[in-house]
Amino acid sequence: MTALVVAGAAVFLLLGVGHAIMTLQSEPTRGAFAATDPGVQTAMQQRTGLGLAPDLDTTLWRAWVGFNLSHALGIVVVAAVILFHAIDDLGAAVDRPWFLVLAVGVPGVYLLLSVRYWFASPTRGIALGWSLLIIGIVGTAVA
Repeated sequence: MTALVVAGAAVFLLLGVGHAIMTLQSEPTRGAFAATDPGVQTAMQQRTGLGLAPDLDTTLWRAWVGFNLSHALGIVVVAAVILFHAIDDLGAAVDRPWFLVLAVGVPGVYLLLSVRYWFASPTRGIALGWSLLIIGIVGTAVA
């Protein structure tokens, strides 16, 4: 069962690292996270404030990159903690409520967000990773 949890966490690790790489390779007019509408591309590069910080002198593109990088870092950290505990002592980890929230709840929320707001590729990867985590954790808990 440990192998399933490791595999599930590895899926999330790959998704997070891939997300970060695609973010860093994107530019306002090209790349995985660039808008396809030239008008949106132009608007995202204009210096302006943002709703929460109207006096901030930045661009929506810079905020977009920062959001995507922090989003990627978050899932990399979650995956790394799950991996560590799966390799160290999965049997002990599944008895800890915080681990169950981290290893089942957080990926489950990512799946809901993906279904609602994102697109098919990450949804399939998240569903695969979450399924592996659940099967491995339930198998460990009942063993």
